[in-house]
Amino acid sequence: MHTVAEVSLKYQTNTTFQEKPLIKSPEEAARFLREIWDQDTLEFREEFVVVLLNNAKKVLGWSKVSTGSPNTTIVHPATVFQLVLLGNAASIILAHNHPSGKLETSLADLELTKRLVKAGKLFSVFVDDHIILTRDGYLSMREEGLMKEG
Repeated sequence: MHTVAEVSLKYQTNTTFQEKPLIKSPEEAARFLREIWDQDTLEFREEFVVVLLNNAKKVLGWSKVSTGSPNTTIVHPATVFQLVLLGNAASIILAHNHPSGKLETSLADLELTKRLVKAGKLFSVFVDDHIILTRDGYLSMREEGLMKEG
């Protein structure tokens, strides 16, 4: 007999459906992200967060999937979608911070977003937005018309 590890998923919450945050706009997304973001690292190093949503746009959960340097962080689509699929999300919000304070998208930001939107389509998971957060504000790539597939 072979002994191998069991792989399982456990989702546990202490909140009711009514208590879960609702995110239907970039403003609501930015407000939620400010609540969960470690303010001590916002201007220190780039971090990448994925927010999982159900069909009603209620937050199922969130996860920091990458921590980097003051000007970059590496995000692997497989890591993002492993989380998304195991969390049974219908849609997601991507987010990362710019420690520099610049509310501008880089070429790397645009390319990553395109890759994640394309990957989401393969799994029927909609990428609602990609928010760039700074100490003083935020940028919604959806509002800026930058949510394109590669």
